[in-house]
Amino acid sequence: MKRLLLLLLPALLLAGCASQEPTTDATAIDLGNAVAESQPEEFSQGLIPLSTDPELGTSEELETYLLTAYGLERSDWTDAAAAYSQGFQANELAVIQLSEESNVAEAEQSLAAYVERRKAEFTGYAPEEAAKLEDAVLLRQGRWLLLAVCPDPEGALDAFMTCFEGNTSQTQQVVRPYTEERDSRGYVVFDPPNQEEMPLYDTGPVVEAWRTGDSSALSEQDAAILEVCRQALEEMLRDGMTPAEQELAVHDWIIDHAAYDESHTFPNRSHPYGLLVEGQAICMGYANTFQLFMDLLDIPCVTVIGASGGSREDHAWNLVQLDGDWYAVDTTWDDPLGSYVGVPAANEKEHHRYFNVTSDFLRQTDHQWDYDAVQEATGTRWTWSVLRTSHRT
Repeated sequence: MKRLLLLLLPALLLAGCASQEPTTDATAIDLGNAVAESQPEEFSQGLIPLSTDPELGTSEELETYLLTAYGLERSDWTDAAAAYSQGFQANELAVIQLSEESNVAEAEQSLAAYVERRKAEFTGYAPEEAAKLEDAVLLRQGRWLLLAVCPDPEGALDAFMTCFEGNTSQTQQVVRPYTEERDSRGYVVFDPPNQEEMPLYDTGPVVEAWRTGDSSALSEQDAAILEVCRQALEEMLRDGMTPAEQELAVHDWIIDHAAYDESHTFPNRSHPYGLLVEGQAICMGYANTFQLFMDLLDIPCVTVIGASGGSREDHAWNLVQLDGDWYAVDTTWDDPLGSYVGVPAANEKEHHRYFNVTSDFLRQTDHQWDYDAVQEATGTRWTWSVLRTSHRT
């Protein structure tokens, strides 16, 4: 996950020269500062600036960011400034002057596709940040492009346009390239993205060692996994707990002890070893770990490999069966960062938004999967609010 902020320089006089096409004498930094100053003060705090220094020339970091984030080669632009946020903040600001040789339409669509990818990353984890991306400003004035993911989109748009003179009828909002395809039932069509390896973990050897007490046949990695599971279950379980209460305890333990691998670089990110031993995992690692705990506790469970972001991002979660009914559990999306860092899962409602929900709820909250091949979750009895207020907890 990424963020941005432009270096706020002292206010500069932004001069424009009249022309048939919208023009400005301002630099990318000038334009970025004008947009940034139109926003609440907190917009600029903690963001990472990337810009062209008139004395030192274009920074390598800026070139790399524009290429990897927006898909723009160095030959596509002549001036640029960008600033981005890290972690679970979506704030972002970029001003780019396209070169005469660049394909303007392709550059527009490249930025629009980037915004859609970012929105898919934030959906579920941080709905408020995803809403910012939904309202992001994507604007073109002549050969200048503006991308602003900010609290006040209208203010950003006005600040940018004020810096130009000429034919403002040539100002264009960039059209987003993506439309979700739906089937006859109104469900978003599932088309496996296959961008991330999503291997199912074989829980059998660890479960067998747990039940027999003999771990001699386990690999070194599985032996380490079993030891963490053993310690975790001793910590979280109490005598007389029902399967539903055990499931909730596992859910909360995972969230309190794991961190999402935002960089997607940990080699064991999809494996329980990554979550349990290294403390880092992506959705597949969360789902595989939850599956392992359920198997150790003899609670019926399956892992669903699906998608999110309108079927553009790989995703995984679980279904559990309690008293004959199936419930959906997405531990990954119940583990938001940002404002919830350090807040125990057991004490926070937002950590249970996707705990024991229905398949219909998942469909409404940007989950896609092979709907006809996976058991429908329809259970509503054992929800977090019920378990939390039960006299047994």
